[in-house]
Amino acid sequence: MTPREVILQTLEFRQPDVCPYYIWVDDAMVAPLATKYGEDQFIGPPGSTRTFAGSFSAMTEVVAHPVEEQGECYVDDYGVTYRRGSTLHVEKPALEGPSLNGYTFPDLATDEHFSGLDTWTETHRDRFKIVQLGMLFFERTWGMRGMENILMDLHTEPQFVHDLLDGLESVCMRVIDRLLDEFGNRIDAVGMSEDYGSQKSLLIHPRQWREFIKPHLARFAQKIHAGSKRFYIHSCGHVRPIIGDLVEAGVDMLQPLQPEAMDIFEIKNSFGRDLCLMGGISTQHTLLHGTPQDVRREVRDCLDRMAEGGGYVMAPAKPILPGVPLENAIALIDAFVHQQQ
Repeated sequence: MTPREVILQTLEFRQPDVCPYYIWVDDAMVAPLATKYGEDQFIGPPGSTRTFAGSFSAMTEVVAHPVEEQGECYVDDYGVTYRRGSTLHVEKPALEGPSLNGYTFPDLATDEHFSGLDTWTETHRDRFKIVQLGMLFFERTWGMRGMENILMDLHTEPQFVHDLLDGLESVCMRVIDRLLDEFGNRIDAVGMSEDYGSQKSLLIHPRQWREFIKPHLARFAQKIHAGSKRFYIHSCGHVRPIIGDLVEAGVDMLQPLQPEAMDIFEIKNSFGRDLCLMGGISTQHTLLHGTPQDVRREVRDCLDRMAEGGGYVMAPAKPILPGVPLENAIALIDAFVHQQQ
């Protein structure tokens, strides 16, 4: 079976002979890891997050592009001014007030925004391929208004928030339409980068999430499923209160499943027949502060408790980041690759 076929099997909740996995690696960790595995084992352009060549899946994004440079800052397609740095910072939101008067949403379904997808799909032809809409829906709202403002708008300007999300949905739907029309026979899933959770809770109340976000996800799911593709959601943090809602909306895959934020084994027990779970290995704690033995033990625990019955793609909850001891990163990769030993 190809790696892609293995993931398709686990998506049907049939346990494959080997647990599929995905290893993403921060570009800064490629050089030290290449001394053991070779640089050709880390796929992707320099400066980007790489995919370890043994991975069963691959991911890329359609994102807003910079359209104006302003020194340490840039303005993107939406008119948001971001400051560059290790943490993405909104220097100036696109909308100063809770109004769309005079605002025109951008078109991201252009040749420029889809550049490189042909090559990417060929490079990963045997893997399960996910194209993610990067920061184009819920994550985009705080770029449009600023984080504090959009959280207040949910309470004080609900109609504006509905109108904003309708506009953002229209941008996403155009992207999804083109993905399905032109790449439908070359990709396997369409995803959304959403980040609904902080480390300990949702960013907004579950009631608000159900009112403002869930109906849009259901429409995305309907469109994606009509194109015979899977619907994938990326959300860091604690999202346990809405996992059942994600299932109801039609989400097929949830990533990254952070063990630092949620009880991943309880989630497997509760939703393991409804939702394919991806992630589970602690990047913040075990990879960073544990020993190689701790890493191997956690991988074994996930294999024993998460992989049973299919519906699981093993992965670190975050990329292998700078600061992770090299011996721990090697222990993770080797444990994934040689999981049957």
